[in-house]
Formats: sequence, structure tokens, C-alpha cells
Amino acid sequence: MRRPFALLFLGIGTVAGFASGFHDLRCARQHRDAFERHVAQVCVDAARAGSADSARPQ
Repeated sequence: MRRPFALLFLGIGTVAGFASGFHDLRCARQHRDAFERHVAQVCVDAARAGSADSARPQ
């Protein structure tokens, strides 16, 4: 009786694991694009702050 339950749970775990992996592969591009936008925004903000600092007289 315990063996069928173990096989059932292992089978469900296998299917869920593969589904999770395929989902991550599909969404990886979106995560990478969001990270690149974030890095670009940080660089733009730093460049603007740097140019504002250099524009002030000392």
C-alpha cells in the first residue's frame, strides 16, 4: 500500500519539477531584459549626477 503512494508522489514531483524548469526557461528572457533596463537606469542616473556635480563651480 505504501509503494503506490510513493510512486504517485515521485511522479507528481517529477512532472512538477519539469514544469517549473520549462516555465523558468520561458521567463528567463523577461528577467534578463528587466535586469538590463535596471542597470541602464542606474548608469544614466550616475551619469546625470556626475555631470551635475562637475557643472557646479568649486
